Amino acid sequence: MSPSRKIKPSRALLLFAFFLAVPALLWGETIRAGAAKQVITPDVHAGKVYMAGFGFDRVATGVHDDLYVRCLALGVEHKIVTVCGVDLIGLFYPDVLKVRSEVKVRAPEVTHLIVASTHDHEGPDTLGIWGPRMFVTGVAPNYLDWMDERIADTAVQAVRNMQDAHLTLARDDSPLLALLQDDSRPPYVKDPYLFVMRLTAAGNDKPIATLVNWSDHPETLDSKNTLITADYPHWLCQYVEEHGGGTAVFINGSIGGLLSTLGSQVALLNPNTGEIANDATWEKAELVGTLLGKLALRAVEENGQKVNVDSLVIRQKPIFVPLANPLFRLNAGMGTFGRSRPLYTDGKPDSTTVERSIADLQSLMASLSEKPVPAAVLEQLLGGQKTLKYATGRDMQTEVDYLELASGGNVVAEILTVPGEIYPELVNGGITRYPGADFPDAPFEPTLRAHMKSKYQFIFGLGNDELGYIIPKAEWDNEAPWLNGKPERWYGEVNSCGAEMAGAVTRTLVGLIEQK
Repeated sequence: MSPSRKIKPSRALLLFAFFLAVPALLWGETIRAGAAKQVITPDVHAGKVYMAGFGFDRVATGVHDDLYVRCLALGVEHKIVTVCGVDLIGLFYPDVLKVRSEVKVRAPEVTHLIVASTHDHEGPDTLGIWGPRMFVTGVAPNYLDWMDERIADTAVQAVRNMQDAHLTLARDDSPLLALLQDDSRPPYVKDPYLFVMRLTAAGNDKPIATLVNWSDHPETLDSKNTLITADYPHWLCQYVEEHGGGTAVFINGSIGGLLSTLGSQVALLNPNTGEIANDATWEKAELVGTLLGKLALRAVEENGQKVNVDSLVIRQKPIFVPLANPLFRLNAGMGTFGRSRPLYTDGKPDSTTVERSIADLQSLMASLSEKPVPAAVLEQLLGGQKTLKYATGRDMQTEVDYLELASGGNVVAEILTVPGEIYPELVNGGITRYPGADFPDAPFEPTLRAHMKSKYQFIFGLGNDELGYIIPKAEWDNEAPWLNGKPERWYGEVNSCGAEMAGAVTRTLVGLIEQK
């Protein structure tokens, strides 16, 4: 055999190796991904479990389906971000900081951790405000500590499970999605967009995880239900895992304005019965979740875009939100919140309180409801207490984040975290001036999506905190006459830090988006 012929096989091998490497270069194996999930269902037989989201003294009597923490870890370059979705009403910022601290000890390579609650109204009280009666916490401290540890453990597991991965991004703008959202307040702006992040193993394309981001209150079962359930996210994740494989992670979006699965606006036909599912039923919750799971996987299959991610930008900023809500101040002063949640003044913790009387509370309740509450009734609600502690600190500390996934210098996807329930008009546009607004001449806050740079715009509501409703100042309505001539107050302001929160959150986020 001639020398030239001896060289040919090695050349062929080199060419073969090159062509094998080309798909990897196109797919971008610069990204790594891992996922994990664990059950966080409270033991309803070990003691009273107060359920969150509706009224006082709703005690769980059993478990319909388990609650989970589901985490996705993404690694690009030398950065790792871990996103955890939890089937809870919400977690306060101090809990998230505690989880981060634990993760950093066990996995110091993690650059950033996001914890976002689904805002489940059929799980345990983790914020403290749905206990046996007013100003008595509903949080079981042992559960909260165990659950924080569980989140940290799952986040670390997701990091340990990381491997080279392919990323597919998808979105669904179908009008059908808006029909799954009941909007109860003008200007009736919804956020129907569904975004999906799909990760598969680079070696064999085996599913690792599917992250679904959409906007709707999980309260399908309403206040009469006493069985623990994740509500529609349970069926969403179940469908995605059974039909798409891997771990499903659901992150809620902009659910302010009370975008909800409850109400006659959301009507779903059960194909098995040929009839519309009744409101507040397991049937309806399953139909909603299953449909969303189908739409998420369909978006990936029909419209998914495979991207090569070679850059990850992470920007975070702690902020101070002015606190104007007297009910929040009473909860802070009375220790109702599930874990110490200090107020701040001039950037420093401020735990000072003053005494308030039953008459003060009576006046407050009158401002929150058109129906006066007799002093005797308030005393009974308070268990005979005659005075209340009222926190006087000026602000609440929280955080907003901006993440940017890029390929070849082009931004392909973005993630914003919002520390509460943001009204969709702050995200998509459509802020409107109505007669009766308390600040009719207030300037409009910036519209978040208008400043984002990519097609895939993930909005993580209740990201790293839960500070209630984030309402445009021009639509703020805490005093009669009520917005748009309504005969009674609108819901929202009673569960919001105040009219300045929207500006503090949106302007900081836009600054992070546009930061050079």
